[in-house]
Amino acid sequence: MTVKLYDKDAYIKEFTATVLSCEETDGAYQVVLDETAFFPEGGGQPADTGTLGEVNVKDVQEEKGIIVHITDGALPVGEKVSGKLNWDIRYSRMQSHAGEHIVAGTVHTMFGYDNVGFHLNDSFMTVDVSGPLTKEDIGRIELAANKAIYQNNAITVTFPSTEEVAALEYRSKLDITEGLRIVTIENVDCCACCAPHPKSTGEIGAIKILDFYPNKGGTRMEMVAGLNAYLDYKKLHEANKTLMKLLSAARDEVAETVEKLNEQLQQLRGENQRLSKELALSAMAPVAVGDSAYVISEGLSYDELRHCSNSLTEQGFKNCILLSRSEESSYIYVVSSSENEAKEKVSALNEAFSGKGGGKPNYAQGKITVEDVDAAKSLLEKLLQ
Repeated sequence: MTVKLYDKDAYIKEFTATVLSCEETDGAYQVVLDETAFFPEGGGQPADTGTLGEVNVKDVQEEKGIIVHITDGALPVGEKVSGKLNWDIRYSRMQSHAGEHIVAGTVHTMFGYDNVGFHLNDSFMTVDVSGPLTKEDIGRIELAANKAIYQNNAITVTFPSTEEVAALEYRSKLDITEGLRIVTIENVDCCACCAPHPKSTGEIGAIKILDFYPNKGGTRMEMVAGLNAYLDYKKLHEANKTLMKLLSAARDEVAETVEKLNEQLQQLRGENQRLSKELALSAMAPVAVGDSAYVISEGLSYDELRHCSNSLTEQGFKNCILLSRSEESSYIYVVSSSENEAKEKVSALNEAFSGKGGGKPNYAQGKITVEDVDAAKSLLEKLLQ
């Protein structure tokens, strides 16, 4: 069994240990030490990284109490080796994990929900709880969690005996009563956990719940804590400053200004669509074939062709075929028919000009390749006779 130095002191950054074994597997090396400060992947938290002597520790896993360090080089068995953690990453994870305990404990106290999932990466973390939460609930949880940070409550780690466990009220995802490691946050939470944590809640700094949404009958929260909360705020602050400058808006008026601009944009889009349809109609030169008509144009969209087709139908034309050249010999088309003949005419167009398209009996659209416009006109006249 590897001695876990992080259980004794979560702040150990460097240590010395004896190499018990070193085996090569798939180009990497599996190193076992008699003791280690490297935390193995577990409890939703990634493994520590760092160095052992001159080699890099890429991953750390625990197998039946034995901690295996995955390295990019070999180490001599039986010799002492110096270990060094990537401390900034480890400490950020300690802050985040403790923040998760505070939020999960607060949810449990307020609503009685269980923490049923947790995943931590180096940008943010997700916390899954067993019941639904509203926007107002999230606000209450976040405020209470940050108040717990301001109180600078102690965070302690204990290993209670079997008898002590029987009388202890704590949260746990697994039904384990022996060998428990209990992390207690004074006045906030008591939870079974294998990961290292800071000594007090004040070290977490801040907690921010970024988003929440339903998940498997409960709620998933995306959140940041500690250094990640600061980095997230810094990123949003810089983005807001840029928007303030672009919009000539005050710090707390960016959202309101964007909403007003969006309303104006929607109005302009509507006006642009109206004008483009009017322009399409003004440029349209329909060729009548009995009580039907066709149009060959250029640069129009499906929506504009559809608008022109509706206009021709309102004028009394029963069958309408409208083409518009988009590039070189490529044309888009729409076919409308008050006599439900659109599909037949589309089939003929597609067959004659290597096209693709379809739709309903009264309306269809597609795309064809026309090398000879005169041949296309002849086919259109034939189809509309």
